[in-house]
Amino acid sequence: MVDEDGNPQNVRVIRPLGMGLDEKAIEAVRRYRFNPALKDGVPVPVEIKVEVNFRLY
Repeated sequence: MVDEDGNPQNVRVIRPLGMGLDEKAIEAVRRYRFNPALKDGVPVPVEIKVEVNFRLY
């Protein structure tokens, strides 16, 4: 969920990977800032899905 200010709220993992990656994905998404969704020019909360890709070396 992204609130009226563009801040992520209630971040959760849909397809867990384990090995600590779920927690790292949640941490990363909580730091994101989004442009809020607008309805009739007014910011509104909206549910979105964000894909997080990991590169393991």
